[in-house]
Amino acid sequence: MAEFTIISETKTTRSAIKDLYDFLSDFKNFASILPEDKVENFTYTADSCNFTIRGITALTIKQISKTPYSSIKFQSEGLAKFNFILEAKFVGEAEKEGQCQIELFADMNPFIKVMAEKPLKGLVDTMAVRLSELQLPKA
Repeated sequence: MAEFTIISETKTTRSAIKDLYDFLSDFKNFASILPEDKVENFTYTADSCNFTIRGITALTIKQISKTPYSSIKFQSEGLAKFNFILEAKFVGEAEKEGQCQIELFADMNPFIKVMAEKPLKGLVDTMAVRLSELQLPKA
């Protein structure tokens, strides 16, 4: 297996950090930051979500840790050849706009890594842009 990290660009948010953190903490909202042209069959429960990356694989993602207003970590489940941790990071004061970034830490077969690295970079970049562009009502 080969470990690697993909980090999105840091994006300036349009909503307060606290509002984005609360929004992303609820799995019903997770789909709104995923690229709809690459994801299908999205379902969620209180503690996980499931979706299919079109033409690749079905995924289950669970929250594994949260640090209020600075980080939410998610982990994939049930994939033998591709395990990852996805982390949404927030920087700034909770009640103000700030910055966000998405990081993906993966461990996969080196041959799969060669094929998957570019699409995964596109995924984390899209997620960071979508998260930063959300204009949420103040809580």
